[in-house]
Amino acid sequence: MKPLFLLLVSLPAMAAIEGTVVNKTTGKPQSGVQVTLTRLTDKGMQPAASGSTDAQGRFRLDADAASAHLIQARYQNVSYSAQLQPNQPRIEIAVYDALPKVSAAEVTQHMILVETDGQELVVNETLIYNNDSQTTWYAPKGTARFYIPAAAGENRMARAIAPGGLPVDRPLLATGERQVFTIDFPVKPGETRFDLSYKLPASAGATLGGRVLHEGTPARLVVPQGIQVEGQGLEPAGNEPSTGAAIFTIKDRNYSIKVSGAGQLKRMEATERSEEDGPRIQVMQPPGYERSWKFFLALAILSLALAFAAHYSRGAGQEGSARR
Repeated sequence: MKPLFLLLVSLPAMAAIEGTVVNKTTGKPQSGVQVTLTRLTDKGMQPAASGSTDAQGRFRLDADAASAHLIQARYQNVSYSAQLQPNQPRIEIAVYDALPKVSAAEVTQHMILVETDGQELVVNETLIYNNDSQTTWYAPKGTARFYIPAAAGENRMARAIAPGGLPVDRPLLATGERQVFTIDFPVKPGETRFDLSYKLPASAGATLGGRVLHEGTPARLVVPQGIQVEGQGLEPAGNEPSTGAAIFTIKDRNYSIKVSGAGQLKRMEATERSEEDGPRIQVMQPPGYERSWKFFLALAILSLALAFAAHYSRGAGQEGSARR
């Protein structure tokens, strides 16, 4: 009996994990949704169970209740994820109707960070979309679009981050438009970030040419200390105090910026940031790019934009008071 008892004790505690998939677009439970459960272990992710929701949007899966799991619901070719904590018996997963275009999905931030050692330009570009609706924007041919200079060649990479998610590497897909690429990644309700990185070789000269492909929010150029830029349509927006980086608003949709000098962004210690500082522009290394300061991870860019907006709003208010 003792060996049998030990065997039973050593087995994982199997229990039924129940939940409901709710369509937040319609406000009703969603039937026919494929649900997949993945167990999170110290050895990685292991498939645990799968099934589909019934007519009331409910599902029931047998799994090790004592372990943490990632649960995914796939609806209209878009996956929605949630983490299931140990011994959590029930969970609700939200899904949304997907459309090839959602007018509420708009670019709220566009930042372009340029660094150079005097020999080549390294560009990190970030687009932040806010989808203020209850519908997912998903087009198999791509959502966010970027212009990448021909001189970059294959030295480019992209990542995307869903609302509350982690960075996921995504391929850049060519469009029918010259030097315009897109990313096959859904823009769900909330905030979605796209990060692009590419390198321009010395043969390209010290000029960054590009296009702003979205409407509304202007792009902002960020350059570290030691780099000077000039070009038509560049409007200075001050310097960020902690790094000394200069920020410019790019007024023209088609721009050509001359870059001189050399500079790399200062490292920002983790203790200098908090979650309230907002999204960051990710500094990634394009394929084949080596640099000694690999410890640098990210720039708190949204907080800079908000700080400058507040600064200029105060300045405008003071000027108005002076006129009166």
